Amino acid sequence: MNPIETTGTDIEVAWDSFGISRSDFRPEWNGDLVNLFSVVQLQKDECSTEQFMKECVREIACWVGDHREQFGAEDRFEIIIGWPKSVRMTGRQTIKTGGSYDDLIAIGSNDSEIEMRRGWSTDIFTM
Repeated sequence: MNPIETTGTDIEVAWDSFGISRSDFRPEWNGDLVNLFSVVQLQKDECSTEQFMKECVREIACWVGDHREQFGAEDRFEIIIGWPKSVRMTGRQTIKTGGSYDDLIAIGSNDSEIEMRRGWSTDIFTM
């Protein structure tokens, strides 16, 4: 995986890379909101695409745990997986999850269910 610092840029990062964008959320909490995001191409069918997207989320969550020293102690995280513009121009987010370090550990270890956003596959997979 290849993390790309994207704070202040408008870039569409495709898997197996992911973007990292940080926003200072003080005084709401004593840390940053760290967005980690990537777009994923269609896989062979809806089921395999869903599983692949969820695996991307798990890999990003594990990467954060392995690189914790790059973040603040009270940072919170938002992992977003979506469609590239070539697949869908609007309603592109397919997964949006995250939370604290503990939440990411649960996501990465498959102890927390990853939910797809409502309508994530609408008009994408046709017979």
